[in-house]
Amino acid sequence: MTIVKLFLALLCIGLSSLGLLSVTAEESSSFAERITRMLSPDMKKDEAALKSLRLQLDQQLPPFSPGHSGLSKGFHSRFQSEQDTPLDLTIDMGESFPLDRIAVFPVQGMFRGAMIDGYGFPEHFTVELSNNADFSNIELILDSESLPMPPRPNHPRQFVLEVPTAARYVRLRILKHWTRGDGEFLSAFGEVMALSGPRNVALYSEVEGESFTTLPDWYRDHLVDGQTDLGLPVGPKPSPTNGFLSKASKGPITDKWVQMELPEIARIDEVAIMPAQPVDAPDQFGHGFPRKFRLLISEDADFDDAKVIADYSDKRFPNPGDNPVVFPAGGYSARFIRLEVTEMWHISRGGFSITLAEIQVFENGANLAIGAVVTASDVFAKKEFLHVWRPEYLVDGYSSQNRLIGLKEWLEGLEERRNVESQIAELENRIEGRVERILGWILSTAIVVIIAFIGIVGMLLARRKRALGEQQEALRARIARDLHDDLGSRLGGMRLLSESLLHSDEIPESFHQDLDLLHRSSGEATDAMRDIVWLLDTRERSLEKLRQQLKLLVPSILGSMPWEFHVDGAPDAEVDFEFRRQVVLAFRESLNNAAKHSDSPLFECRVGGDSETFWFEVHDRGTGFDEATVKKGLGLNNLRKRAETIGGTVRIESQPDAGTMVRFTAPYRRSKRHRLP
Repeated sequence: MTIVKLFLALLCIGLSSLGLLSVTAEESSSFAERITRMLSPDMKKDEAALKSLRLQLDQQLPPFSPGHSGLSKGFHSRFQSEQDTPLDLTIDMGESFPLDRIAVFPVQGMFRGAMIDGYGFPEHFTVELSNNADFSNIELILDSESLPMPPRPNHPRQFVLEVPTAARYVRLRILKHWTRGDGEFLSAFGEVMALSGPRNVALYSEVEGESFTTLPDWYRDHLVDGQTDLGLPVGPKPSPTNGFLSKASKGPITDKWVQMELPEIARIDEVAIMPAQPVDAPDQFGHGFPRKFRLLISEDADFDDAKVIADYSDKRFPNPGDNPVVFPAGGYSARFIRLEVTEMWHISRGGFSITLAEIQVFENGANLAIGAVVTASDVFAKKEFLHVWRPEYLVDGYSSQNRLIGLKEWLEGLEERRNVESQIAELENRIEGRVERILGWILSTAIVVIIAFIGIVGMLLARRKRALGEQQEALRARIARDLHDDLGSRLGGMRLLSESLLHSDEIPESFHQDLDLLHRSSGEATDAMRDIVWLLDTRERSLEKLRQQLKLLVPSILGSMPWEFHVDGAPDAEVDFEFRRQVVLAFRESLNNAAKHSDSPLFECRVGGDSETFWFEVHDRGTGFDEATVKKGLGLNNLRKRAETIGGTVRIESQPDAGTMVRFTAPYRRSKRHRLP
């Protein structure tokens, strides 16, 4: 069965390669993969491994569909005069932290109307740690050239410290800038995160370094604002809810609030607010995130001792896109967290609402807000939407799209995703290479088989043609013998009998004219039969025999008329039956025309040729004619048709009272091309 399948594969692919079988590119690829599976045992193993890795991407690792970035893009350097001009960026975290992970995020950038992943990401940079502002005592922890290239440019580059290193300062030293399409040298980053345990302690740190500033997108401090192109830190598990939604108002200005009560007082390090991105709403970034607000924490429900940890009541907060908005809380003690909104975001149809996916409250990296009690100034409470919009969904551990995970778990998942995607790319390349090799071998084999098949068919056809030719030659020889032995003897007897009767005194004079006609007709028939016998004779194939035959024709046609026969050049080669037939008949017709119509005192015949062509000429010194007026007569059209049959030409030169010259030329080397069946 395998041999049969392989033969069919060879046949189909071979026919497809020759254009005799039409298949689409998808069908061809699928067909090639099936053949490769059949012929290569490793193909199935690689495909099973590939399937397993893809399932791991979809079901176990954080999704890598970049979310909407907010108004903040990141850091953009000034344009550099040279690609290798050093540039330092220093992040001061305010105090020393034991760091165990550094993550550097690329950024998307627009250039000439196209969005570019990894825009401005430098070709070579290092990361150094120090507790001294002058970096007199540094530790080099990362050289980008030592990192494997990610399968796509928007993967963050990460370095994990096996032993946490205490440092206050993180310095990025750019050693080779990125080259933009217009030849400008620059470097750009989306974010730099420095993790100490589960916290990003680089968040909102002070940044020093030369920067290209175009607010609100490019700014030096955006290097540590927590905003990336990869959106929220989520896992693969989908969310069953959207979050919290207030009642809609006709205008943006309002006094609304939403607050939560923790189970007990805790020392709050950070409060993170997650923008909503409802699956049942338009794809809008920062959907419903308040524009003006205050964020307060307090130990008491009346908020008499409240600490304001974020105040945007006088200026609008920039749209965060699909990124978490994290506010440091300074480690203050609190049990109640309250968001007071004074200006809302437009939702749709002229309505303004507060829309949030989640609020997280962190103490030592643990989210204390899960399951907290949530209250609000008002709540969107249409029954048909209660399954996705409720106050308690603000603390259920989900964004509007997926389950929320910790920052450390997210970064670990992204790094594992990079490894898995690299393995997938390697497997895909290996499978593609194996398919191409197998397909190339099959195509080569198929072509060889088809060529061999065509060769065998051609050989059989040639053998059959040769056999038919031999049969034709034998038939011609037999016909020639029969004509010579039977018809020739009869015509000869008639000629002799008519000649003897013409010389007999006993035959009345009135019969002499009929006997003379019989004598001449039998003679002409004998000559014609002799020509046919010569043409059919397979031994008479050479040009030399052809010249001899033409010379023998002259006296039989001209009789007692004066004539001359000359040979100019005598190439020799074998020519086929059709060539000899057309030349002999054309020569006979030319000589007959001259004898009948020229009234010439002398006829001159010439034959010759070279390595490619054969020719003959018939000259007379007779009356001549005007070719323009008689070109349809005297058999001239027949001469041209005979010449065209074997790829030749006829040239006629004549003038009244100056004689006529007929020149017949044909390529005997090409005569096989014009052979008739």
